[in-house]
Amino acid sequence: MRVKILALLVLFTCSAFAQGGSNSVYSQFGLGMLYPHQFGQSFGMGNTGIAMNSSTNLNLFNPASLGNLKYVTFDVNAVSNSVSAKDGVNDPASYTDASLGTIGVGVPLLKGWGAMAGLTPFASMGYRVKRTSTDPILGTVNDYYHGAGGLNTVFIGTGYQYRNFSVGGKMNYVFGTILREKLRALDTTFTNSYVENQYGFSNLTFDFGAQYQLPVNDNLSFTLGAVYGLQQMMNVSSAELQVSTSQNVLIDVLYSGNIKNVVVDNSGSPDRITVKYPSYFGAGLTMNYKEKVIVTADYKQQEWSNMGLINGASAALGRSINVGAQYVPNAGAVGNENYQKRVAYRCGLRYGTLPLMVNGSAINDFGLSLGMGFPLRKLKFERELFGSYINLGFEIGRRGSLSNGLVQEDYYKFNLGFTFNDKWFIKRKLD
Repeated sequence: MRVKILALLVLFTCSAFAQGGSNSVYSQFGLGMLYPHQFGQSFGMGNTGIAMNSSTNLNLFNPASLGNLKYVTFDVNAVSNSVSAKDGVNDPASYTDASLGTIGVGVPLLKGWGAMAGLTPFASMGYRVKRTSTDPILGTVNDYYHGAGGLNTVFIGTGYQYRNFSVGGKMNYVFGTILREKLRALDTTFTNSYVENQYGFSNLTFDFGAQYQLPVNDNLSFTLGAVYGLQQMMNVSSAELQVSTSQNVLIDVLYSGNIKNVVVDNSGSPDRITVKYPSYFGAGLTMNYKEKVIVTADYKQQEWSNMGLINGASAALGRSINVGAQYVPNAGAVGNENYQKRVAYRCGLRYGTLPLMVNGSAINDFGLSLGMGFPLRKLKFERELFGSYINLGFEIGRRGSLSNGLVQEDYYKFNLGFTFNDKWFIKRKLD
């Protein structure tokens, strides 16, 4: 496995910021690119959800929303990501990938009490970078950087609603492995070097949330939401391999299996270290008019300055402002002739900064999203009508800039999701 990856690195001669894998050139810092943990509805609404609750949709942003869950709900989505990166000097590099997103199932336990469980990506790393420099002694120096892997989260949460107030909590088991490699290849007979670092993560994190609904009249209501995540120390196993050789093509040495001059190799007994996962907090406000028009806004921030494993950058405060809206002409309409009235139309806007500083500059991230929810056949339970949705979403965004030696990434994301609702645990009535 190591040989194949290294071979790709040596043969790779594209631009200085070219990358591969599943992410961004900025994923080389910290834990990688953090995943927003959204389902289909949230994707189309700018990754909002702190102050949203629904009887038919799961919401990972605030576990307090589970108190309003009325149906057994299964939600799954997949995301395709296309990125074009440029630095203003070299030709743009681009890549496209697709991955499975969040999977979750929610169950109403009792009136006002619900629970959910599932699996979601936490962070992912994927980049290839080549940097060329000139040293007065060594001559031309080519440094090849490669990163891969990611972290996932298994979660379980619950929420309880009493009148207009809801509270909830969520426990997350974060696990996974990230790999970083660096190859220094010289155009002279000086010693080449290869360094591989592998980090394995496993730990529990905890999130808490609350919501308060403020009904104005029968048609209009507002919801206030707040979330807080506890600071945790994550357990990390760290293994390192360092190899050096005077041969000009290091790949020949590794590929033949004759690895010479191993400087460090603790892969058999990795070190145990800890990494601080910082606390976070967020707040949101939602306006709901007749279940026809929903407008929501979120703010969230997380301080990463003491996290560690930043790898060449400075950790910083990560924060985001997200707004979103949904319009459904008539959610209760029935009949094929009224199908278009039940379609949900969504849009969203978000702006934030990544939790790092590169070359002394903050990395801004801006995105605009559009989405639609197409209802499937409605089911009837007593006097209730409920149904499932196919969720489609599209987002266009920009990360970074062309100033101060940074890389600008323009990206396009497509989301396909399914939300299935059903009524379980029905008490049968005998005539």
